[in-house]
Amino acid sequence: MRRVKVGFTLVELLVVIAIIGVLVGLLLPAVQAAREAARRMQCANNEKQIGLAVLNYDSAHRRFPLTVTGNGTTNAPRGSGFYSWLAMILPQMDQNPLYEQIDFRVSMNDAYQGALPDYKKVLISSANANARAASTFVPTYLCPSDPVNASENMGSAIPAPGSYAGNIGWVRRTTGSNGTSPELTKANGAMPIANPRATDGWFVPLISLANFSDGTSSTALASERVINASTVSQGPFSAVMSKGPISTRSFCAGGVTSRTLANWVNYCKGVSTPDPTYSIPHGRAWISGHTLAANLYMHVMPPNSRNCHIYGGEDDGNNIVSASSKHTSGLNVVFADGHVEFVSFSVAQEVWWAIGSRNGAETISLEN
Repeated sequence: MRRVKVGFTLVELLVVIAIIGVLVGLLLPAVQAAREAARRMQCANNEKQIGLAVLNYDSAHRRFPLTVTGNGTTNAPRGSGFYSWLAMILPQMDQNPLYEQIDFRVSMNDAYQGALPDYKKVLISSANANARAASTFVPTYLCPSDPVNASENMGSAIPAPGSYAGNIGWVRRTTGSNGTSPELTKANGAMPIANPRATDGWFVPLISLANFSDGTSSTALASERVINASTVSQGPFSAVMSKGPISTRSFCAGGVTSRTLANWVNYCKGVSTPDPTYSIPHGRAWISGHTLAANLYMHVMPPNSRNCHIYGGEDDGNNIVSASSKHTSGLNVVFADGHVEFVSFSVAQEVWWAIGSRNGAETISLEN
């Protein structure tokens, strides 16, 4: 008797492989979506902790944590200054040992030389007394959806990046949404800023819970801001930045001038070429209070859109950094009362502008 071999034909094997491929194709997006949902939840939890840390800081010091956008002395080579609000809240983030490493008498910017610092440079070298602290990763300052990107473009200390920025409101001299309001003469966001070398009335170095006349639950405190992971190479005429998301690129918005919020948006959108000098530093050093490090953002451009730098604003925080994220449909925003909301990229522009101001008497809320 002849034995009959039992097996699969080539056609049957191909059919099985095709079925498995289809099933994997159907399953993979679901797995990726589940992973992103988990990352988004972790990101929201990070912001919740940051919001509570700011409120605990206020309880201890009767003020919100300050960002210093300049140097405090004229003594060469650097003096003090250029530290961010994220550095100030480290004890409230259970990072007291890291906080104790920081010598706030030493600048977080090695580019400062003498009486006229170059505010376009954001450099922390390995020789800086705070180099070790600057290069320390703080997990809660990083959104899992945003890739970590430490780089020597911020100095040989290779500062650790951060995914979150504090809200400083609108651009200086803004006339509201329709031009009927007086020009904005003082920063109207949630986070205080100062430059010890300037006596400018724009700065508001002391903000506490009592200063939120619009209500803490209606005013954004901090948001996600995508870390710039681009690189720079020298082109035939000037420096060229590798392409990345539009939210990591900064375009020229001209000088500080009187404009409505809508006009700022339209003007910014009309510029075609980003500037690497103003783009690359975004998010690359959580410790830095330098304006271009972008640990502060503004409620001007729509969420997840381009950034627009303002010439002359390098030393006082006037930089239209846009809130942004790597999530699919929106970003996490922590409000001044500590609660976190996921805000859609398509949020109404008037609503986005309104929650950026702590004292504008706007009646619009996120529910509208």
